[in-house]
Amino acid sequence: MSKIKSIKNGYIALMTIIIIGAIILILALSITFISLSQKTIMIDQAQELGSYYLANACANYALIKLQDDASYTGNETVSIDNYDCQVGQILGSGNSNRTISTSSSVAGHATSIQVVISQIKPKTLITSWQEIY
Repeated sequence: MSKIKSIKNGYIALMTIIIIGAIILILALSITFISLSQKTIMIDQAQELGSYYLANACANYALIKLQDDASYTGNETVSIDNYDCQVGQILGSGNSNRTISTSSSVAGHATSIQVVISQIKPKTLITSWQEIY
């Protein structure tokens, strides 16, 4: 009789180890998938921010060019740190009421910025600086 009891105890111990092992495996896989998902989300957010900051840098570039030369019309591609952004046609003419539009794309994330300027010189007055959706 003790041999049968010993087999039952061994069977119970084996099943307990298998169940605990399965639970640990499920937890480990869950943590791995959550980590991979978080990494993907963080990379996606970094690329989106990169596109946003690139479009803003391009707008700053266009603003500086416009301050140096009021006849600057835009329509150019600017390379910043091996990334390209576009300065659209600058609307308006002269020293007042000008609009700068820029766009960029980083890994499929596109951003467009529009800057409205009420005066260029002697002091540049920016009416609005916003992302266009």
